[in-house]
Amino acid sequence: MKTVLILALLVALASASVHKHNVKTKPVDAAFVEKQKKVLGLFELNYQLNEDAEYYKIGKAFDIEDNFDKYTNKKVVEEFMYLYKTGFLPKGFEFSVFYERMRDEAIALFHLFYYAKDFETFYKTAAFAKVHLNEEQFLYVFYIAVLQRPDTHGIILPAPYEVFPQYFTNKQVSQKIFATKMQKVESYAPFAERYGVVKENDWWVFYSNYSNGLSYPNDELRLSYFTEDIGLNSYYYYFHSHLPFWWSSEKYGAFKERRGEVYFYVYQQLLARYYLERLANGLGKIFEFSWYSEFKTGFYPMLSAYYIPFAQRSNDYELHSEENYERIRFLDTYEKTFFQYLQSGHFKAFDKEVDFQNPKAINFVGNYWQSNADLYSEESTKDYQHSYEITARRVLGAAPEHVDKYTFFPSALDYYQTSLRDPAFYQLYKRIIDYIIEYKEYLTPYTSEELLFKEVKIEDVKVDKLVTFFEYFDFNVTNGVIFTKEEIKSKYPMSYVVRQPRLNHKPFSVTVDLKSEVAIDAVFKFFLGPKYDSNGRQYSLDEEWMKFYELDWFIHKLVPGENKVVRKSSEFMFFKDDSIPIDDIEHYLNEGKVPYDMSVVPDNMPRRLMLPRGTDGGFPFELFVFVYPYKGTEKSEDSFKNYIADNKPFGYPLDRPLREEYFKQPNAFFEEVSIYHEGSPYYYESSVSHYFNSKRVQSHKH
Repeated sequence: MKTVLILALLVALASASVHKHNVKTKPVDAAFVEKQKKVLGLFELNYQLNEDAEYYKIGKAFDIEDNFDKYTNKKVVEEFMYLYKTGFLPKGFEFSVFYERMRDEAIALFHLFYYAKDFETFYKTAAFAKVHLNEEQFLYVFYIAVLQRPDTHGIILPAPYEVFPQYFTNKQVSQKIFATKMQKVESYAPFAERYGVVKENDWWVFYSNYSNGLSYPNDELRLSYFTEDIGLNSYYYYFHSHLPFWWSSEKYGAFKERRGEVYFYVYQQLLARYYLERLANGLGKIFEFSWYSEFKTGFYPMLSAYYIPFAQRSNDYELHSEENYERIRFLDTYEKTFFQYLQSGHFKAFDKEVDFQNPKAINFVGNYWQSNADLYSEESTKDYQHSYEITARRVLGAAPEHVDKYTFFPSALDYYQTSLRDPAFYQLYKRIIDYIIEYKEYLTPYTSEELLFKEVKIEDVKVDKLVTFFEYFDFNVTNGVIFTKEEIKSKYPMSYVVRQPRLNHKPFSVTVDLKSEVAIDAVFKFFLGPKYDSNGRQYSLDEEWMKFYELDWFIHKLVPGENKVVRKSSEFMFFKDDSIPIDDIEHYLNEGKVPYDMSVVPDNMPRRLMLPRGTDGGFPFELFVFVYPYKGTEKSEDSFKNYIADNKPFGYPLDRPLREEYFKQPNAFFEEVSIYHEGSPYYYESSVSHYFNSKRVQSHKH
């Protein structure tokens, strides 16, 4: 009876269910539904094939050479076939795009996908790859191809944590899932108490913590609820999928003139958001490091790839070891080369001459630090083994040297799905962003006249009480489970779900009261930044402009006289609702609908992470509101198109060094806000083991 009560309590505590979603949808036609279902079918299971599925029969029968004319670029077919015949990455091996041979194969496969003449050829080619090629390599390329092909625009991709569950669940949970699958449990209650597992209808539910005390003891563990958040790590994976470093904007068109700026903006904003979370946890600034000294922050990922556990890095790890001599020499030279060019005021290399006093030079500077495909003039000159990012990840990941072209020992920095877990990631990219900010010191600060919107005066800004809390969230990991052929035919008698606490916030609104002398379309921008540093010293805007995180951008039609503009947090532009499981996507498809955010803004930050965790008494931050006239070349229902048409630097006006006194404008307003936290500030206090252990103690007392 006690066990039943415990399980009932656990079920009641889990307010979030994989079956219940309040989802904004958009209608789609029958042709779209057919495409969408074909794409979803190729995400069925990770490491197995369903021999009864449509894709299997098509993939077994399809011959690429016999369909040579079905591709618009014959050269890419020849390149793929050459690599394929000399040996592709075998099934069952780990895949990382940061290793040369595996990356070359992935790029060749992507080109094959991208240049398929029509959707039918694309689907058949993908089915061929699903059947014959390495599982993770196929999924990596397929994800990117669906995002890049014009005829798959708007197609829903499953959340990365459903596609690659092994990179979003720790070894402890993976072992519980394996034990549950392998043991034929007749009476599940004792088993559940032993392993911390709950059965709900046809679901096995596994409660999961974050790393916290299971890793090397350092203060960075306080942030594991944020750095290991599945939504945050999915956001980073989406970013790479939309703009992989090997992707040429010359070939594929998008953001050609702003690619480097996108690189800077995404990482600068990610670091700003991370920094706010550090402040709320009493950690302060992101540490700096030297390539020639010990790296202070250890990290143990508690992850395992398909058959190899992830490498760990101890506290006070010696970076400058024998195997890293040449790598560190390259990294040091790369940094010094950039700094020397900065001192001269211009850059001349890679068949380019760049004036650092030109704001548009950010495109080159960002490309330089990403070492991406747009940095080089000729295809043959691309050498990603001498990429600053890739080399730095190898040094900081602390993994043993790889054995051969296909066998390596993974670190968290070897995958976009896991990179954000490692504190070294933030220290590395702070180093890169600091170099880019050195370039921005050449840019002239915005003048008082440039910032002034003389017809508008903000009179007041009111913000609802800001409250964060932890809640449980379910995500389906069935794709990572191995089934028998009979179980696959019966569509898996049981599904597997991980239930994990995650940070969220209560809905809130921002109200801006202002006076306008004219009727005009105005842009409103909201930023959240630090008020005080970790020592209680008030920040100066001209010193810490890069630590402000952009919350919202929108256009509002002002009328002459008093205006009251109310903006709900659910409307903030840069965020999206949580993804929903594949089963629920299929349910909506049968109704002729798809989840709006997953189709339109899949690469936005999770909405629930817009606020850093608060404290019981309220942690102080600064809200910055800025209003200026919209001078875009168009105005549509699509906010992102308007954002691009606005033709302002990303992050404007906090996109370059500034003079704080120039921001004392009637159209600029700073408001101190406090963020409160309700419930336990420590996510791990609500784990399933807590309930089982507490009940055991009570039973012993009786």
